[in-house]
Amino acid sequence: MSDKGESYKVISDNRQARFLYQILETYEAGIE
Repeated sequence: MSDKGESYKVISDNRQARFLYQILETYEAGIE
């Protein structure tokens, strides 16, 4: 698919939620 290897782009990042709440875990999902 892409020749860039392990690079990825953040599609959505809820900055207000990160400010108001403590983020315990983050997950990455996608199709290879």
